[in-house]
Amino acid sequence: MNTIRILWTIALALAAARALGGEAAKTPPPTWPWPGPTPAEQREVMLKSTFVMRPTPADLKEMERLSPEKPPAVPQRPRKLLCWGRLWTHMANPMTEAAVKILGQKTGAFEVVATDDPQMLLPERLKDFDALFFNGLHDRYPFLPHWWKTMPKDQQDAAQDLDRKVKQGLLKFVAEDGKGIAAIEGAIAAHQDWKEWGELMGAFYAGHYTGNFVIKALDPAHPLTACFDGQPLRTFDNAYVPGAPYSRKKVRVLLALDLTQTPEPIADPKSAWLKPSVQKLEETTERKEYPISWVKAYGKGRVFYVSQGVQKQPYSNSLFLRYLLGGLQFALGDLPADVTPSEK
Repeated sequence: MNTIRILWTIALALAAARALGGEAAKTPPPTWPWPGPTPAEQREVMLKSTFVMRPTPADLKEMERLSPEKPPAVPQRPRKLLCWGRLWTHMANPMTEAAVKILGQKTGAFEVVATDDPQMLLPERLKDFDALFFNGLHDRYPFLPHWWKTMPKDQQDAAQDLDRKVKQGLLKFVAEDGKGIAAIEGAIAAHQDWKEWGELMGAFYAGHYTGNFVIKALDPAHPLTACFDGQPLRTFDNAYVPGAPYSRKKVRVLLALDLTQTPEPIADPKSAWLKPSVQKLEETTERKEYPISWVKAYGKGRVFYVSQGVQKQPYSNSLFLRYLLGGLQFALGDLPADVTPSEK
């Protein structure tokens, strides 16, 4: 079991390094159109070329069984959620997409449209949605084709123009239109050269760690953590260290690693080889804490982030699924919740 877990962890680190480093290993054939959704046959090629977990029929059945029957809040009106992300860029992206679809369908809380088409993020398309869910991302330039640097100059210019329009539209969608964004795990690893993204999400990636987690609610009376009912969340997963501009003075931290029941990643000899990726913690946070999830305001809108969901195990955990559902309903505007920062 330990050998398997070590291999999974090494694969995770390699996948992270590849995604954070830039382009994917494969380049598309000339017949792959862009912009637009990744064609099914090319998506299959990419999924097979990367270390990605796809849900089996048994996985889907288990997620369906463990998902709640009812949402924590009654939708004020029919809600529509855009689930956006390239399934082949990180380990559990297909699992995450399946979970979001199941949560929406089983509870009736929202309709899900899932895609990786950047054109769906343009203002004229985005206006039809109540919230946007970023599924992992984890690639440095998620709104550009992964082969964009090899494009002819005119096509590069067109791609970058679309990228700029999407980014401007996203900020307006939240800050001015008052809509919501929810994001999971590697989303803070994307757009490292786009300052506004870190401000929107509340952090940029500063490292990661993997292990058997005991996660506690720092704000047990909060509407999003009510599902914990005083109980910890126990799971094997990966989590991210939030770097600047992260601050407890800017976000309301809801979940954190319980260091009374979980070895501190930096100090844990079993995780010693991961030390370089997490040693920035003391430089980027005001206290020795491993935040897992937070909410924040951004202009008139709402942002929910949770760094869990990289490994497969959380998707067979009913508490994680309930918490994710609450975060989605918060982003959609149906679950009002305090976004006052944790510290003044």
